[in-house]
Amino acid sequence: MSARRGRVFWTATGLIGLDTILFTMVVPALPGFQDRHGFSDAVGALIFAAFPVAQLLAALGAAGLVDRAGRRPVMVMAVVMLTAATLGFALADSPGLLAAARAVQGLAAGLVWTAALAAISDVYPSSELGLRIGLAETAGGALGLVGPLAGGLLIDAVGLDEAFLLAAILPALAVVPTLLVPETRRPGHGAPPRLLPALARLGRVREARVAVAALALVAGTLALLEPLLPLDLDERLGLSSTAVGLVFAAGLLAHFTLLPVAGRWSDRRGRRGPLLVGGLLMAAGLPLVGVGPAWSVAIAFAVVGAGMAALAAPTGPLMVESVDRAGMAGSYGLSSAVLTVVFAAGYTAGPLLGAGASALLPFTATVALAAALALVVAVLAARGLPPEQADEPALATRPKGG
Repeated sequence: MSARRGRVFWTATGLIGLDTILFTMVVPALPGFQDRHGFSDAVGALIFAAFPVAQLLAALGAAGLVDRAGRRPVMVMAVVMLTAATLGFALADSPGLLAAARAVQGLAAGLVWTAALAAISDVYPSSELGLRIGLAETAGGALGLVGPLAGGLLIDAVGLDEAFLLAAILPALAVVPTLLVPETRRPGHGAPPRLLPALARLGRVREARVAVAALALVAGTLALLEPLLPLDLDERLGLSSTAVGLVFAAGLLAHFTLLPVAGRWSDRRGRRGPLLVGGLLMAAGLPLVGVGPAWSVAIAFAVVGAGMAALAAPTGPLMVESVDRAGMAGSYGLSSAVLTVVFAAGYTAGPLLGAGASALLPFTATVALAAALALVVAVLAARGLPPEQADEPALATRPKGG
């Protein structure tokens, strides 16, 4: 059983990492595509926007597909789509085809994350899910940091089209281990519940509502800071691109390093503590990212990153437990899809809210409002959990399927 769990976990985690590195390597390629095709910055933004929209739609559809067809077929489908999307960037001869390739990447991401997290949820008890999901997300995030650097080096070394042709070899090779990974969907559960009634049942579970609020806050905060903080660092401190990158690296490093640690904490001590501490850290760090020199901003952003890790870590286990409590045990395609959809929605809403706030308020006021929201959400989320969550994670010993 341990070896089988390991195969499932490392295959699922590897696919998450592969997906992340392939969609982030497009970042350094965008200027080259813009020079070749002559499109505006607005068109470039629309090309990138195709990804989260497609990911959101794919995750909604993947909820039933993963539970009906199984985890392995969906992962195989996603790897094939990743291969096609990567080849698409090499062969695209117009902005429309670039947007199509980016959309296929988004579809693949929605399938990868939903099927991979469902497979992990199948083979580990709730008492280990915080750690395991945290490790999977950390692997994806770490490769997300490597993707732009590796993509840039490859483009400079061999050229734009050639870089994507070579990169397409990775998902093509990944088809083989994906075909060999054990299927983890439990037999005997019949057809999965219909999506809308299932979501309604899930929405009546307090743990699910807490998970949605916490994850949406994390995604929205990250998406809020990504466009606004670099602009503030440039305008207020005159930092170079390298210095801005180092500030962001401090926050992202803290976030991805502490995700599995916070996950293990939530497994052993309950979900409430990490939620509350995460919100307090975010509330303490956010106002300080808009003041002071670069070194203090980097420290403040690292505090925010640690807070986001603590707040996000319990959300995966909480959603799995919510599916069980709603009488849909085994339908972990649903729990994984909801997590993917919530993160994508928060990541889409964050820049829009940030743009609206920055049009009316200075950056310091914007992050202060975000800090207040973080505190409110964390306190309400922690209070919203049932009493047993304060002492031990619910359903920790429930059986996991084969």
